[in-house]
Amino acid sequence: MGIYESSRTRVAPVFGRLQCFDPSGRLWLQGLLELANTRDLPRPEAGPSRLRVAKWWPREARLAAPPGLLRWLLENAEEPRNAAAWGRRPEVMANRRRVVDRDADTLAGALRSLQERRPSSRAWYVLEGPSQPDVYLDSADAVIVVEGKRTETGPTTSTAWMSVRHQMLRHLDAAWEHRQGRRIYGLFIVEAGKEAISVEASSAWHEAVESTISDEVLKGSLPHRSSDERSQIASALLGVTTWQAVCDEFQIPREVLISEVLDDRPAPTTTRRKSGTALRPTPQPDDLDQAEASQTAPSSAT
Repeated sequence: MGIYESSRTRVAPVFGRLQCFDPSGRLWLQGLLELANTRDLPRPEAGPSRLRVAKWWPREARLAAPPGLLRWLLENAEEPRNAAAWGRRPEVMANRRRVVDRDADTLAGALRSLQERRPSSRAWYVLEGPSQPDVYLDSADAVIVVEGKRTETGPTTSTAWMSVRHQMLRHLDAAWEHRQGRRIYGLFIVEAGKEAISVEASSAWHEAVESTISDEVLKGSLPHRSSDERSQIASALLGVTTWQAVCDEFQIPREVLISEVLDDRPAPTTTRRKSGTALRPTPQPDDLDQAEASQTAPSSAT
């Protein structure tokens, strides 16, 4: 989190305006998909249904890692890229070390636990946490994930336990589990060039999109998927557009693109009332109209 953090200076102001313009999404979602279709894929179809879930900062969706990936990670675990991934508690560190060392009994127990219960992301045998796209949009017709960037020159391409795990493929992989026959789409929204009149994404970002769907990256990021599934997930990535282009397309004043925030405090979290009664929990992606009602345009967007 920082004063230039895109979730606060770009995502919330722009999508807050779009939702104020039309909470159902019918008047802007199709146009957004077409604007981001820089790969010249067949025309994306948002469908006629209204949005049931629309989530972004400070209430971003958390999409659980696919069970197939969690199994693959246990069966193929290697030394993590970040030492913190071993965990803090001695028993967690010991169990993960035994899995990496291919201890048969520990691995069998971990796989049974995955199969028998819906695991917590904090369980020692869960080697990838939830994916958290900057924007998650859900209707009866489609699931859309958006990764927003501002200062970065490219996407995140790895996780602690996977040397190749591209950020957008991670989002789409998790969304694939929720599709239930619906179309899924992914897109990047990034900062335009420094020229005042520019609305185009840099060549580096277009190259990053092409890299994301290369055979090598698809195999490395989605080792638990079949070749057909990888191809379909790759086809779900539309491409990249810019915050400036989105503003111009939907007649949003560019002044909503905040230069910086006044503080870098974390997003507010659910607290408890003094009486001990818990506040209503943050809605999850499978909640319907509650999420739409809870998303109001932030004051910084006006």
